[in-house]
Amino acid sequence: MSNMNGNGMKRRQFLRNSALSVLGAGVVGSTALAAEQKKEASTTPKISEYRTLGRTGFKVSDISSGGPQNVGVLNALLDAGVNYIDTAESYSNGQSEKITGEALKNRDRKKTFITTKLGLKDTDTKESILSRSRKCLERMQIDYVDCMMIHSPARIESIKNEHFHAAMKQLKTEGKVRFVGVSNHGPQWKEDVDTMEQVCLAAAADGRFDVMLFVYNFIQNGDGERIIKACKEKNIGVTLMKTNPVGGYLNIKNEMEALKKENKPIPEYFPRIMKKLKAKADIAEEYAKKHNLKNPSEIRDAAIKFVLTNPDVQTVTISLDNFDDVDHYLKLSGQTVSSEEKQKLAMFKSGCSSLYCRHACGICESSCPAKVPVNTIMRYNHYFEAQGREKHALEKYAGITVNRADQCANCSGHCESVCPYGVPVQGLLSLAHNRLTLS
Repeated sequence: MSNMNGNGMKRRQFLRNSALSVLGAGVVGSTALAAEQKKEASTTPKISEYRTLGRTGFKVSDISSGGPQNVGVLNALLDAGVNYIDTAESYSNGQSEKITGEALKNRDRKKTFITTKLGLKDTDTKESILSRSRKCLERMQIDYVDCMMIHSPARIESIKNEHFHAAMKQLKTEGKVRFVGVSNHGPQWKEDVDTMEQVCLAAAADGRFDVMLFVYNFIQNGDGERIIKACKEKNIGVTLMKTNPVGGYLNIKNEMEALKKENKPIPEYFPRIMKKLKAKADIAEEYAKKHNLKNPSEIRDAAIKFVLTNPDVQTVTISLDNFDDVDHYLKLSGQTVSSEEKQKLAMFKSGCSSLYCRHACGICESSCPAKVPVNTIMRYNHYFEAQGREKHALEKYAGITVNRADQCANCSGHCESVCPYGVPVQGLLSLAHNRLTLS
């Protein structure tokens, strides 16, 4: 979710992360690091609530690990009672799966529910899917995966991919896969795609999927609530992502000021774009002060509690990359949102949500003459801004070789004109481009 605050790393995080960076790829063998972890294990918060993951029958921790990037952090989570890990073959080119496998060494495999994901291609066959699935197991050094998901399919037809289902049927017979699922966070970098709600509801109706992973938060919850209802009716496990929509909205103004202080050449369009964006940011900031919403961590915590308050949600997957985050988020296990926190969330949504480009939305994309993949770019920006996964975000954005957000600066703002939420999309895209290219 989030990374370090600006106050610098605590001593223990510095020691741990330094050791981890030396070891590379998340493989930990340092006895000194192990001793440091053991020393502080007793002070780490523990998971206090487990929920039954739909028809799987497995009781999962309400806070879980999403896309592990650090084996030391993942070990700390497992030691604290986290027993659900969500990863994918594409996360860091398979490194996330390797980190998962490394953390599971010398642990009782049956006590952890592992989900990984495959992005289906038009050229995939049953054999290619079997091969890729087995490579996932090899990277994790495990005999079976609890759930194999289709990774964010762009179209409903992908749900019906018979090559995938035939491969899963065989792997289930072999004892290599126990359950099947689907993830989705909205339109991808493609044309003529279906919405997250359409894909997930189709998966629920299909009847062959046991677990789902999708976007749901206090600002963007209408479609998520309909998916949750459909999952409950079919006893499908519900796992959530992008549950904190706040990100770094309060940092927008500071970031703009920092650009000036860097004394770098500023493109002609930037002051115009930033002026419009600053107007929105200033309104949000003034609203936040007026209603005592000055502390972003307060809203972030309330956002997590909001989704955990829903009894039909089983677990929230969070990308935790440092030990401070482990301590912070584990404290939210078993908690529900208070009436006071509900009021603050409602006030935030009322006055500040125009700076949140909704995940899984994509309403504006069809209006863009340049076919800029708005949803995808803003998701990469979220990785950078809200989750602290800067390197991952930069790598993902570098993979977009055409229709990048550099063309948004001098556009007339087609996306903004159709956004029903008043989001300054054009400005946010320009800011995202500047951030994700380090220009």
